[in-house]
Amino acid sequence: MRKHRDAAGLKIKNETVAFAPAMYKGQTDLRHLHKTVDAIQPTNVARGPAQNYRADIDGLRAIAVLLVLLFHGGNSVFSSGFIGVDVFFVISGFLITSIVLKDLSTGAFNIAQFYARRAWRLQPAMIAVYVATLGVAALVYLPVDFVDYLKSAKYATMFLSNQYFERTTTAYAADDTSSLLLLHTWSLAIEWQWYFLLPACLMLLYKKVSASTLKIIAPVATAIAAAVALTLSIHQPDNSYYYFASRVFELLIGACVVVLNGDRIKLGKHSASVIGLAALFVIFYCSTRTGILRGFPDYHALLVSVATAALLLKEVGANGIHSRVTASVLPRSLGKVSYSLYLWHWPVLAVTAYLGLTAAHYSEGVYYAGSIVLAVASYAWVEKRLRRVRLRFLPTLVLLIIFPAVAFSVAYKLADAHGGFAQRFGSEFAASQKTLAAHELKNRRYCIDGVTDESDPRCVIGDVPSPSRALMIGDSFSNQYMGFMDVLGKDASVSVTALSTSACLSLPDVYLYSWWKFKDVLYTKCHDRAVDFYNLIRSNRYKYVVLGQIWGNYTGDSVVHSLSDERTTELSRARLEASMRNALKLIIESGATPVIIKAVQAMPTAVNECLSQHLKMQDGFGSTEASANCATTGESPKDADWFETLFSALKHDFPSLIFIDPKDVQCEQGQCVTEMEGVPVYRDVGHITDFASYRFAELYLKTFGNPLK
Repeated sequence: MRKHRDAAGLKIKNETVAFAPAMYKGQTDLRHLHKTVDAIQPTNVARGPAQNYRADIDGLRAIAVLLVLLFHGGNSVFSSGFIGVDVFFVISGFLITSIVLKDLSTGAFNIAQFYARRAWRLQPAMIAVYVATLGVAALVYLPVDFVDYLKSAKYATMFLSNQYFERTTTAYAADDTSSLLLLHTWSLAIEWQWYFLLPACLMLLYKKVSASTLKIIAPVATAIAAAVALTLSIHQPDNSYYYFASRVFELLIGACVVVLNGDRIKLGKHSASVIGLAALFVIFYCSTRTGILRGFPDYHALLVSVATAALLLKEVGANGIHSRVTASVLPRSLGKVSYSLYLWHWPVLAVTAYLGLTAAHYSEGVYYAGSIVLAVASYAWVEKRLRRVRLRFLPTLVLLIIFPAVAFSVAYKLADAHGGFAQRFGSEFAASQKTLAAHELKNRRYCIDGVTDESDPRCVIGDVPSPSRALMIGDSFSNQYMGFMDVLGKDASVSVTALSTSACLSLPDVYLYSWWKFKDVLYTKCHDRAVDFYNLIRSNRYKYVVLGQIWGNYTGDSVVHSLSDERTTELSRARLEASMRNALKLIIESGATPVIIKAVQAMPTAVNECLSQHLKMQDGFGSTEASANCATTGESPKDADWFETLFSALKHDFPSLIFIDPKDVQCEQGQCVTEMEGVPVYRDVGHITDFASYRFAELYLKTFGNPLK
């Protein structure tokens, strides 16, 4: 044991030197950085008692987690409360940089011990959430949703859930994410990715550069990271929310407060108060903005991060008038349980959403009360008891990281192989799932956005060897009719090649502008694939060419010939009609008979939730009562009258044109079925299941005969 002194000659506690400090370039220059952690060390960092605890940082945590809770709770005032996560990221960058640099400066840094401490700080409470959500999902989540949950848990335990949810959700906070039990773990994944990156970078820099050089590198790296984030915000606005590359600048801003010796900035009470109040104003102002989620993190995140960094300055926290509130008992106490509160609040909300209870008058109370109770219990019984465990790195790695990852990976594989264990909901439901699986067209996914010719045999249905051939093109709604056309093709001895493009009006000579996810640009992929389809029609002798679209979706102002075209609904409809006439003319001139498949009944809001509610609540499924309660009145889709008028005119001008309307068998006496034989008709956002596609075709043959004969 021996005493050390930092660059200012101040004594550092007696401790064993883990390695020779003299081996590092700039050692003397950097050693003073350890003092920052003494100024900010919170009680919930597992490093022993804090010498100079800063209550205002726990208060800042309280603000961050409250903003997140209010946003997820649907509070209209804090419509962008998700910025609370950005506050957490800056705090994390600040604290972890302080810890690592302090240990490096004293020669006590051990990377294995660092990861062991981090694991015992974060993983026990996280594992408790995994166990609890697994129990809930096993009890009430339907097979497909249960498999999805286990898959998300697999990625969460591997600290990759941000990448998983970026791939599997349409956007953060979108409707399709409300019941994903582990959606919120995306931020924990980024946190761990930061832990994997930071220590190694700091160790390398500590060895190779002086403190003055580090003070240049850190802000330059932060500026580059911010530029990357802003670029991603512009060019990938629907995906950037989950990217580590979009978030690293926030962590680096927190790190810069340490590297640039923010604790040494001297401020009087007036200056500290002005800075503190201005920073809080920026955070609360940004949290109330509307319409900033798409493309986030953007400049709002930069503002929030800089404001948070200002609040982390020691003098601002010590002398600012705002700290009388942020450092008071209630915010400080809430800040201490903020990690557990963040972990538990989302599963509470996801379960109530999944069970269809969000509209209940008591749901808001259940959300807030349940989140707080679970957080306090988790903090007292899990976090506080286990955060100071001093187990060596290898057993910690096995127990807290490898075992959960392996367990959930195996569970996912088993559940996926056994259909999500449908028998959990009884034999009747298990039978319906077996029926769905038996009719699933496993190759259908290869026939949307795939080839644009006949080279993929997986996209050929009907009577495959028949010399009589048909081509079906369109958007994803033509893709859903593959089962329907398979039945008709087999019965008529016709081989059908099915090719489709997502959200694409597959007609010649037109583009879609600012359509779907292609904002303010032409959807060129759709146009180019349509060109290929009609070249295919010209060069082949098809007996039939089938056009399948969700027709009503294309009656707005998005149909153009070029980027410079004027856009109005009237002009767009005129272009659509002209393009349809051109398409029919090309088809007939090629020697084929044109066929138009109309859309099924639009999927009623929450119809599948209505059907599945009986299961989740352990009631029957597919019963007469359930079917009647969830049936829907046949309503005309948007702009149906305009299209019906157009279809009538096209039939008059092109007498050989054939129409197939699945609603003729789906709806009867004003009621449209939403389940058949205990199996849902719809699989997602209006697309029908393969089972329904087959059954509708069989009913159509019996009722109207085969239009392909």
